[in-house]
Amino acid sequence: MVDAPIPFITTGEDGTGLSVNPQAKEILRRITKPMVIVSVVGMYRTVKSFLLNCLMGKTDGFPLGATVEAKTKGIWMWTGDFPNDPSKAMVLLDTEGLHDPEKGSRTHDAEIFTLAVLLSSILIYNSKGAIDSNSLDGLHLATELTNHIS
Repeated sequence: MVDAPIPFITTGEDGTGLSVNPQAKEILRRITKPMVIVSVVGMYRTVKSFLLNCLMGKTDGFPLGATVEAKTKGIWMWTGDFPNDPSKAMVLLDTEGLHDPEKGSRTHDAEIFTLAVLLSSILIYNSKGAIDSNSLDGLHLATELTNHIS
């Protein structure tokens, strides 16, 4: 397993385009036991990385920012044993925050969100504060995508 998170899906220099990190692909290829893949998606700056660090049982790991500047770009991954069941691997996916004003493309959020839905066995939609129309739109998108996948 991996001691620290690494980039999995990277974005281009201009904030558009997506590609798979070959190192991450190789790490996943070497996992021989069943995987539980947990993704967290939600608005930018809503402690998604902190939540995933807690799921891994660590106080550090995914980078945390103390400023309004986003730390996660694309999708990062971290692998370890599934809690209380070492016969399974746990793959945590930390996604770039939705609605970040620094994005280079209008479709970037939808692409990241769609990849998280498609890759995950467990998807956590993280919302800050009261559930608003943006949160409902995101949940609606997730349900529509799963209807097309099934």
